[in-house]
Amino acid sequence: MSYFIRNGNTFRVSAEEAMDLHVTLPVGNYTVKQDMFGNLFLEMVDSFAPLKKLYGSTQKNADRILNTYNSRDVSTGVMLAGEKGSGKSLLAKTLSIEGAKQGIPTIIINTPFTGDAFNKFMQDIEQRCIILFDEFEKVYSDNDQEAALTLLDGVFPSQKLFVLTCNDKWRVNQHMRNRPGRIFYMIDFAGLEHEFIVEYCNDTLINKHYIEKVCAIAALFEQFNFDMLKALVEEMNRYNEAPADAMKMLNAKPEFNNKGNFDVQLFAKNRLITEAELETKVWHGNPLNGHVQVEFDTDPEGKLNDTDENTWFTSEFTPNELKTVEPQNGKFGYTNADGDQLVLTRRKETQYNYLAF
Repeated sequence: MSYFIRNGNTFRVSAEEAMDLHVTLPVGNYTVKQDMFGNLFLEMVDSFAPLKKLYGSTQKNADRILNTYNSRDVSTGVMLAGEKGSGKSLLAKTLSIEGAKQGIPTIIINTPFTGDAFNKFMQDIEQRCIILFDEFEKVYSDNDQEAALTLLDGVFPSQKLFVLTCNDKWRVNQHMRNRPGRIFYMIDFAGLEHEFIVEYCNDTLINKHYIEKVCAIAALFEQFNFDMLKALVEEMNRYNEAPADAMKMLNAKPEFNNKGNFDVQLFAKNRLITEAELETKVWHGNPLNGHVQVEFDTDPEGKLNDTDENTWFTSEFTPNELKTVEPQNGKFGYTNADGDQLVLTRRKETQYNYLAF
């Protein structure tokens, strides 16, 4: 027996055994495609492979996002921003995998579809779905991003979880910033968390004695990503090296992020030295290897010029006097034999004026 399948004003003949009708979209991953006549359709692709282990806050964030999405009766937008290897793609994949366990399929958008036809196509998929826009700011131009706002506005009566990954959030349309109605969550991935690094090293680093030194290496970078960590541990295991030695030939250089510059804060002469007194306000180098000298003048305004009192001093610190490291904040704390205390804070590569946007 034959059946006639209608698409618009056209009919196609199909045998019953060739038909496979579904009331809902089966769980899985799909991409949106367009045929030569402009008709949109879904093509099933491979689902994301199950992850052996999640590090840091990935699982916690995924659980929170899905819980929020499930508790709302409107669409929810989530933006995951950060460099490649920062963990944003890991969270996006985790959302898809966990969503599949709840019967929610994932539709991946990697072509800049916009307009009424695309919006209606997405609206016609009435069930709950995760819509993943991968590298949103690269796929969608400024004009295309503007056109996509209608879909994110929740004008259409559907409950979708829109997940947008981007490498540079400042290239995302300004009308998506500070608009929870469109993008409910914005998560910045500014380098790996300390817990992530420790967990990964405990699992993969042969010489566990070096874990804290690996964390100290991470503090040199504004954004220490997973690619760097994986390569560093691999190199250390292969040659049984300390992290500083393994870093020498790796394509991972702190100066690429912050040009090796650190802000200086000094406690000496039994008090905090003011910024006006500091001759060395910015120190350049590697705190793990370098010998740090900080010069300061206790009389910057020259009020004691008529006296013989020396107002210039130098505090010196060696790598062995490094006492504390805060990888997430890029802070290195020293205490020398004289009791002077120094904090070097990694300078950010770019300072943003939030009021300018």
